[in-house]
Amino acid sequence: HTTDPSEEGDTINLDKSHGAGRLIPLPNGGWVHAHCAVWSSEVWETPNGGYLNDVHKARGRSAKLKCFGCGRSGATLGCHKGNCVKNYHYVCARACGVVFMENHKLYCSDHRAYAKDALRTDFSEPMKSLKIGGKNDKKLNTGQCLRLGSLVVHSLGKIQKDIDGFHNRYYIMPPGYTSTRIFWSFVKPKTRTLYLMKIERSSLNMPLFLVTAADAPSMTFQSEDVQKVYAEVMGKVWEMNKNFFSHGDLFSVFPMQRSRKQGRNAFCLNGPQFWGFGIDNVRKHLESLSDAVVCAVPLTEKSTPYRFCFRNPTENAVTDLQRKRAALEAEKALENSSGCARTEGMSAVDKSTSSGRITRALVGKGDQDQTSPTKSGANVREVLNDSSKQNFESNQAKYKEMKKYPMEQRLAAKRSHIHGWGLFAKRKFPKHSMIAEYMGETIGQTIADKREKKYEILGMGSCYMFRLDWHNIVDATNIGCMARFMNHCCAANAYAKVITVNTSLGLEKKIVVFANQDIEQGDEITYDYKFPVEDGSLRCTCGAPNCIGRMN
Repeated sequence: HTTDPSEEGDTINLDKSHGAGRLIPLPNGGWVHAHCAVWSSEVWETPNGGYLNDVHKARGRSAKLKCFGCGRSGATLGCHKGNCVKNYHYVCARACGVVFMENHKLYCSDHRAYAKDALRTDFSEPMKSLKIGGKNDKKLNTGQCLRLGSLVVHSLGKIQKDIDGFHNRYYIMPPGYTSTRIFWSFVKPKTRTLYLMKIERSSLNMPLFLVTAADAPSMTFQSEDVQKVYAEVMGKVWEMNKNFFSHGDLFSVFPMQRSRKQGRNAFCLNGPQFWGFGIDNVRKHLESLSDAVVCAVPLTEKSTPYRFCFRNPTENAVTDLQRKRAALEAEKALENSSGCARTEGMSAVDKSTSSGRITRALVGKGDQDQTSPTKSGANVREVLNDSSKQNFESNQAKYKEMKKYPMEQRLAAKRSHIHGWGLFAKRKFPKHSMIAEYMGETIGQTIADKREKKYEILGMGSCYMFRLDWHNIVDATNIGCMARFMNHCCAANAYAKVITVNTSLGLEKKIVVFANQDIEQGDEITYDYKFPVEDGSLRCTCGAPNCIGRMN
């Protein structure tokens, strides 16, 4: 029956009713119309996120209420007039003359006089991303699917760390990305089918897009251009369904006709959006992948970095990636790279230093602590004055505090962008705090000279000797700790100092590395080697702003 609601109250004119909008998936597997959710009194939308909250409350209330228009359950749109018990479905509310306002209040036909604010006149589909439930920033776990309407993302794929071809300025397209979408078939008219799209790695190390329809499994569309694959599918859909398009009827169950205006894509989507990786919600998950930072740091000057929109990589992540890449390039440049700092041959030393001389990590001597006692085993109170005593006790307390924690909890040896292995902080170190003790085998000058020649004959790329005083040298080449991996830097954040501490063996001299500034977790600890000027300069690769290009 068709009647005028203004004359016969709340009788629905089904021929003139308007659609309730697209279907939005619920977390529990159900569906809800966009307009029904947006206009429910309990539902509220986040200002910028497009998330509809408290939809479950509206669904719970609707199970107990019947629509005053059609008499069926599921009504969630209630009149905002106090004591009014009328509730409607969205379609029924439009047909029964309910007044909708811009502030998302609505009044039934009996109380439309209370609608004094601006009325809503535009009821078109909200062209933005909508998601049911509170804002959820959790990453998509392995095995989970991401559903957005008729699109389902089954796998986000894996970011390629050594190739730049799987992303551009706007999209990330990792190999293994798999999605399906329900859309019109090109085999049978007026019929929907499931399309499967998967990204694989082509022979040219570029993304290869493969599309297969469920009702035509023997036909596969493939191309390195996603827009080309999308255009081929849309072209076949158009040929099969060109006589069944809506032809301007916005409320028809058939799709709209392809727009012929220049610059506009068919069906309001482009290729990346149609297959998912161009939609904001999917892009957010792609940017959350563990190796997504590689998309922001191009491998070559010709590479195009991806512009992150939702989850910008941290500065530390970018720095770590650059260090890893620099270390990898250094390893590739070495003929006999073995992964061990002590087994790299002399050819590696020649390439890394541009000099025939052996690379020695810490051959210089640290600053002597002028306040340290000089008589081994002497009573401290007899040797030191008040000022010296205060400094000695301060160093003694710092040394005991440092020794409380194992070195593995404070420091780590990792590949460095400066050279080979480097020493990195695993926690924060305040300025002038003790970082580590340089430990090794204490030998004399004569033995040190013989060992240096022996290391050079054996082809050991590095030896680690540190002068303790005029007579003794600490050799950590074969017996030592990870402090020997400290690299040289022209803007060093640490310095070495020889101090005297009271141990179980009495007063002993120790080589201790101090923080020259506040050192953050993850920073590489560097030291000025203080090499003397000799024949043949040693090239410096620290990359500091004040780097002079050599270490001596």
